Amino acid sequence: MPKLCVVATPIGNLNDLTPRMRAAIESADLIAAEDTRVTMKLLNHWNLKKPLVPCHRHNEDGAAPRIVERMLAEDLTVALTCDAGTPSISDPGCLLVRTAVEAGIPVEPIPGPSAVTTALSISGFDAREFAFYGFLPRERKPLREKLAAIRKTGVPVAVLYESPHRVRELVERAGEAWPGCALCLCSDLTKRFERVYRGAPEAVLAELDANPAAEKGEYCLVADLSALPPVEANPQAVGVAGLMLEAMLDGDADLAAAAEAALAAGCPRNEVYRAKLRIQRMFELE
Repeated sequence: MPKLCVVATPIGNLNDLTPRMRAAIESADLIAAEDTRVTMKLLNHWNLKKPLVPCHRHNEDGAAPRIVERMLAEDLTVALTCDAGTPSISDPGCLLVRTAVEAGIPVEPIPGPSAVTTALSISGFDAREFAFYGFLPRERKPLREKLAAIRKTGVPVAVLYESPHRVRELVERAGEAWPGCALCLCSDLTKRFERVYRGAPEAVLAELDANPAAEKGEYCLVADLSALPPVEANPQAVGVAGLMLEAMLDGDADLAAAAEAALAAGCPRNEVYRAKLRIQRMFELE
């Protein structure tokens, strides 16, 4: 019976390879690799020879169904790898996994390194609840909007990825959007230039500026947002919702009638619409 093994690989240090990773690679009939050249280095380290097919961000739409069709026709076990870390975590792989599941093919995880969990483990932050956002938008306005949206969620710890050439911009904008946050910025984890920057955004920026090797290696940013005050809701929207709820509770008005009453009282139509949606979600009204 065909099988897909999702195989995590080291994020840098080859000593993080596990016997189970090797066993999964050895038993595979075919390797679906993000970059066949990178996976070939791993095979050379083990003195293994395996056929490889590319399955990356730019071809996965077409590659996934072709690989699955071949798995079914030839009864293949396929190992899915990415360049570093765990496939599908800000890396390609989810389409191949989804296609295999839809075809009834068992999918087996071979767990291992991930920059997300590696950085979280040394952050010192309470990570019982966190959210991972991967790479944020490059443009300044969308970046600011995304950082603001993350804060509004109320998540206590946020984890982000960034390239060495844009990391300073990310830290600077994070300091603006999340005043009072604490950062743990990890660079080149498990590799030659591994370094961890800790503290307030301005302190991290100063350390980055003082490090001549700051542009070596990829970055994983862990931000502790737990001490930030909650973002206040729009007081006008809250007032409109309260007005409508009062009309519904104190009288015989239904939701539509309460909305009409709010409009008649001079409330902005867009605020009435948003308040109506909020009340519908609260009470599951039609």
